[in-house]
Amino acid sequence: MKPDISDSKSQVLFGSLSEIGFEKILIERFPQSRFVILIDENVAVHWSEFFVTNFDFLHRAEIIEIPAGEENKTLEICNSVWEALSEYEINRNDVILNIGGGMITDLGGFVASTFKRGLHFVNIPTSLLAQVDASVGGKTGIDLGPFKNQVGLFAEPDFVFIDSGMLSTLPHEQILSGFAEMLKHGLIADADYWKALRNLNLKNTEELLPFIRRSVELKKSIVEQDYSEKGIRKTLNFGHTIGHALEGYFLQKQNPMLHGHAVGLGIIAEAYLSLNTKLITQSEFDEIKSTLLPLYGTSLPEKPDESVLLKLISNDKKNSADAINFSLLKSIGNSVYDQRVSTDLILESFGEIF
Repeated sequence: MKPDISDSKSQVLFGSLSEIGFEKILIERFPQSRFVILIDENVAVHWSEFFVTNFDFLHRAEIIEIPAGEENKTLEICNSVWEALSEYEINRNDVILNIGGGMITDLGGFVASTFKRGLHFVNIPTSLLAQVDASVGGKTGIDLGPFKNQVGLFAEPDFVFIDSGMLSTLPHEQILSGFAEMLKHGLIADADYWKALRNLNLKNTEELLPFIRRSVELKKSIVEQDYSEKGIRKTLNFGHTIGHALEGYFLQKQNPMLHGHAVGLGIIAEAYLSLNTKLITQSEFDEIKSTLLPLYGTSLPEKPDESVLLKLISNDKKNSADAINFSLLKSIGNSVYDQRVSTDLILESFGEIF
């Protein structure tokens, strides 16, 4: 079966797992391999039994279940998974199936890519966020304290299977988390897509698949131009400099907020930076804020300490030398990267979101 989206490194297939030949594809690609399922405790409740009972080749798969939540995307959890792989005598011909959200695909890809200098891995994202963002693009990694994705590498899964039916178990807050990344894709690269998303009914997950596919297409197009993130791929970080700082701040406070909700607020703040560096118009900013603030404006657990937030921003991995670098909007549907912004303006932007 021809994949829906492919390149020399990875194949992305869309649709029901049974209809797109999930089992047949993996058996043909890995006929002599053992399979390990990496899954978190929340996703396991809904999907562990489904996979091991519906697909014959997974009847004897080893299952590694880890704690759920971004706060567990750590070296300590990686070490426990590596030890389990050693105990199961997993070798370089075997395959890890990362079944879950962005935390699982990030951490699982990192674990697979470093164990015995690299195992095959397959991503089966079960959250909207993972389907449109975390499962594609080759980024793997873990957090270092409050600093997001500080340890990691670029490594592609052999396959990504995107089944929008798996979103049926998600609470609405998780759908909103993934939606922020979709909105970002429209803002940085496709004004028509942004317009369509503004009218999308998020309550019907069955209608999301063509929109998920468009987000994957946009992201892969950017990644293929700049795989190692030296140039245009940086535009995918729009909303993430401030968004990651918010996320890290509340991780540190042991009161985590969802990634996409932090990014949604980051998009508003960084659109304000785009406005005040004379890149976008007032009407464009108003359109962005009026779209995102009703969705994410109540997401903050509490008002953050601005000085701590600035410290987190200054330690962002996208910075260089003494400059805080932002990816900003040039207009709705167009973006620029490596934009230096003053501390005073960053502080001013906080007023748009808290």
